[in-house]
Amino acid sequence: MTDSTRRQLLRSATTVAATTSLTALAGCAGVLSENDRTTPVDYTLPEATASAEVEMGPDGTNLFAPEIVHVEVGGTVTWTNVSANHSATAYAPAHDYPRRIPEEADPWDTGVIVANGESSSHTFETPGVYDYYCTPHEPFGMVGTVVVGNPDPAGQPGLQPPSDGRTEKAASKIEALNAKVRSGLEG
Repeated sequence: MTDSTRRQLLRSATTVAATTSLTALAGCAGVLSENDRTTPVDYTLPEATASAEVEMGPDGTNLFAPEIVHVEVGGTVTWTNVSANHSATAYAPAHDYPRRIPEEADPWDTGVIVANGESSSHTFETPGVYDYYCTPHEPFGMVGTVVVGNPDPAGQPGLQPPSDGRTEKAASKIEALNAKVRSGLEG
């Protein structure tokens, strides 16, 4: 079985499980409406740094912390697993998803990191907005953004609306991150 086939099978199984869980919860908790989503009016992008640290799964959650990091061109981001079974994977055709990273950029994939405390890093050489996800938890909205340099928001694949096929949680998270990053770059 190829890596691509394995990723597709894992993604399909995870999406089915997430959709089933979310559908069951929707009856009890209701579904987010457009009015429940908050679009930040003013977001200040953190200062660009030479390196950034991101925790995967703090407090047993399916989140990246922080969800948005800002590094200089040539900056490195290190993802550290602080719970279990997380990845940081670029939205890119190489990973069977539409591109949400700059055209000239190389996609990355940490692979699923199982051990608590284990890390993986990637160095970003191309300015732009990079969206990424956790392979097993993307359907639950485990999505993050790396901003490299001070790119013009126009034409950034990472700032486009999410493509069809994303779960409501993942699409909502991408939209929220887009709004924050756009505000930070334009502000």
